[in-house]
Amino acid sequence: MSSSVPFEFPEIYDEDLRWAASQLGLPDSAFLGEQGNDPRKSVIQSKENMDVAACPGSGKTTVLIAKLAILAKKWNYRTRGICVLSHTNAARNIIETRLGNSSEGQRLLSYPHFIGTIHSFVNEFLASPWLKAQGYPIKMIDTEVCESRRWNSLTWKTKNYLGKQRITSKDIRIIDSSFNLGKKPGAFPCGESTDSYKAVQNACKQVAESGYHCYDDMFVWARDMLNNFPGVRYSTRQRFPLLFIDEAQDNSDEQSGLIKNIFTADGCDLVRQRFGDGNQAIYDFTGAQEATTDAFPCESIRVSIPNSFRFGQAIANLADPLGLSPYTMLGQGPRLKMLASGQSECSHTIFAFEDKDILKVLDMYGNLLFDTFSDNELQNGCFTAVGMVHRNQDDDEVSKYCPHRVGDYWNGYNPKLTGIDPTPQTFIQYVHVGLAAAREVGEVHLAVEKAAQGILRMAAIAGGAHEYGRRKHKHRYVLEALKDASEQKMQYMEFLNSCIVSQVGLSEDAWISKWQKIISGVAEKICGVGINSADVKSFLSWGESPAASNGIPAAKSGNCNFYSCTRDNRELTIKVGSIHSVKGQTHTATLVLETAWNGCNLEHIIPWLSGESSGKPTKKSAARDITRLKTHYVAMTRPSHLLCLALPKRTLCGKDGQVDATLINKLQGRSWNIVDIATGNTL
Repeated sequence: MSSSVPFEFPEIYDEDLRWAASQLGLPDSAFLGEQGNDPRKSVIQSKENMDVAACPGSGKTTVLIAKLAILAKKWNYRTRGICVLSHTNAARNIIETRLGNSSEGQRLLSYPHFIGTIHSFVNEFLASPWLKAQGYPIKMIDTEVCESRRWNSLTWKTKNYLGKQRITSKDIRIIDSSFNLGKKPGAFPCGESTDSYKAVQNACKQVAESGYHCYDDMFVWARDMLNNFPGVRYSTRQRFPLLFIDEAQDNSDEQSGLIKNIFTADGCDLVRQRFGDGNQAIYDFTGAQEATTDAFPCESIRVSIPNSFRFGQAIANLADPLGLSPYTMLGQGPRLKMLASGQSECSHTIFAFEDKDILKVLDMYGNLLFDTFSDNELQNGCFTAVGMVHRNQDDDEVSKYCPHRVGDYWNGYNPKLTGIDPTPQTFIQYVHVGLAAAREVGEVHLAVEKAAQGILRMAAIAGGAHEYGRRKHKHRYVLEALKDASEQKMQYMEFLNSCIVSQVGLSEDAWISKWQKIISGVAEKICGVGINSADVKSFLSWGESPAASNGIPAAKSGNCNFYSCTRDNRELTIKVGSIHSVKGQTHTATLVLETAWNGCNLEHIIPWLSGESSGKPTKKSAARDITRLKTHYVAMTRPSHLLCLALPKRTLCGKDGQVDATLINKLQGRSWNIVDIATGNTL
């Protein structure tokens, strides 16, 4: 069908919803409800602009996938497609795993449709073509590599001056195609006419000319293209008459403004449907501001899905007051069938600890997990401990507050290995991250891909003429790059078989005596230049071995952010990380750790935890408390069965230093069980 034919939204009937449910392995009534009046039905059948505000665990991404599958089945346009944007590849991954073998799934993942991240869309359709048109190559889009190259291009004098201004390599950003400078966040500390400004500006331009770019740069180049060729937006709308945005609440103002500029500014016939939850907004860095341009949700087109299938009503009641726009959530999640404790409901617990006992918190949490869950549940469940702040902020903050960050609870915690898609600092860390991902889903190819990604990142750090970051399948690219290097190819495969597949050949001694040289040779063959810079040598270092927890090496799990517990010959692992890293996930049990950002985070929202307050805060610290509430709402809505908090005992005390009986009664009235870690007794 010609693209000149007006777009008509296909009709979606109840039978289509039943078909979609069967394709996704769900009951026939999953999207209809037993009485045929489930709110998901109207969402899937809607043909109008719509903002779907869905509570945690409501299956909004699954609803979106069901709608996409139905549309793909009915799609009659050859050159016009559906565009689906989000911050992660969750939607694409679900299509690949649950619809990948169906014709509908294959259609969605190929031309003319696009399903991917906002960054990948901007890169593919706007920034990359424009960069190349301006004569800038694209070897790699990697913020840390780009930042390092910019910083290393500066003289000692310039770096020393910037250091005195509290500017590091991570703060420098370009704000336009002329390489004018900004700071993340804020303004650059010196004027355009100064030598320091010109030196940094020149470094940024030279690094771009050599083919290395930050992720943020791509939005700069995309805006530049739209400014120079505004007609691009109309051809984009013609290509994609139907736009879906998942996790819409996470869009920054820059992202929202750019998406609006591309798709909906000046009015058009495009149909846009956004999915999200404003209570769960989390941005790239603590303190970032939510979008004011085209904010989500728009109340005039809002549709709500208030029922959650992740957790029961007890967790819904504990988390609901933290929502800025409370849903009065309906917890319709799974009930425990086998509790080792014999209870009919989990004991949602607050662990109160003295500063000196902070390293006991994870073990106490582990003991509760042993008491609560059966061996089968311990083996198959997902148990996590997360905090809002997981990296050091500054020395003043560290000295003023304890606990300050996630690592205060476990000396072996490595903040560089957390995140939905972490960027390790060494090749060995790439291997550990890959093994952890493979362990979680039972797919060894994830570890192979991560190792290949590490090799390509090393090649990019070394230099060379290749565009290492442009290929989706990293392992396949490595094999292609080594097609005429049989020795290195054989050694690469030997490493994968020994250290990834068999998981028996990687130790510090083996790395230093054998594998380091082999991996270095593979990367050198790919990039065509010597692997001898200080940055590459640092990347090839063994670094710190994965720490042991409770006597068991965390390397057994393939990732040093798995904390291991044992008791009476029973074992379990607790995945430790930031709240940001677990957004969108479902856990069997979650422990939320107190951390500090301009004050202790959980302490600031105690009124919401105790039920004394709900909704938006009104006091002076409202802006910060909004960030705290949104972030901890995410954390407290992850678990399906057990929710726990870790609080310094002083948080539960009055000015006289004694336990505040009134506060304790309020928390217990909300069904919190409060345990003193020092004694093991209930307060």
